[in-house]
This record gives sequence, C-alpha cells and structure tokens, in this order.
Amino acid sequence: MKSPIPSWSDAKWRSWVVSLLRRGTMKFPPRNEALRAAKTEKKINEKTGRMAQHYRCAICLGEFPAKGVCIDHVQSVVDPNGSFVDWNTYIERMFCPVENLQVLCNNGENSCHHKKTKQERKDRKCGTSS
Repeated sequence: MKSPIPSWSDAKWRSWVVSLLRRGTMKFPPRNEALRAAKTEKKINEKTGRMAQHYRCAICLGEFPAKGVCIDHVQSVVDPNGSFVDWNTYIERMFCPVENLQVLCNNGENSCHHKKTKQERKDRKCGTSS
C-alpha cells in the first residue's frame, strides 16, 4: 500500500496502519474472552503488595497479575515465511477467533511471550515455522 502522505515513506505508512490495528485489538471481544478464560484468583501482587486479579500463562502455567501478561496469537499474525501477504490476510489473522488467542506471561526476557516471539522471528528469518 502506497503512502497517501507525500512526506511519509511507504514503510512509515505501513507501520502507522499496523499500530492502529494493534490498538484496535485492545477492544476486540475475543481478546477479552481469552483473558477472562485465563483468570485464576485475586491475590497479593508480589510487586505492589496489593490485591490483584491473576491470570494463568498458557505455556508455563504460572499465575501473573494483569500487567505481567499479554494476549498472544497462537498462530502468528505475520506470515511464518517472513513476507507480507496482503492487508486482508493480515487483518484476518489479527482479528481471529478466541481459539487462536492465548494468555502468556510477559515479565522480561525470561517470559514465555519473549521466548515465543524470539523463536518466531528466528523461524521467519530462516524461512521455517515451528
């Protein structure tokens, strides 16, 4: 897609559109459904010392407060072969059914989300998918 703004490169335009789509997923009902399904219990957040709702990570099965988890796509939004297919495919993958969403811990470089994302990037770079 060509940038309609003359001073923006096509890459900047694409980045801006992707950013808007990502923000849109925050209000996407299946995302919230996946988060509700991962709820465990309210207990003391170790970092703040306050009561907080906790959620179970789909990979390590640990329990984390809301700020320690993220919603992740089981099947990557970005094509596993590393190339952009088209906007329709990208949007269909991003706004997917709840079955393709999971809650992963996201608390640093040892988190399940970080490890999964790192592996997906490596696979795309090599042209393989795991």
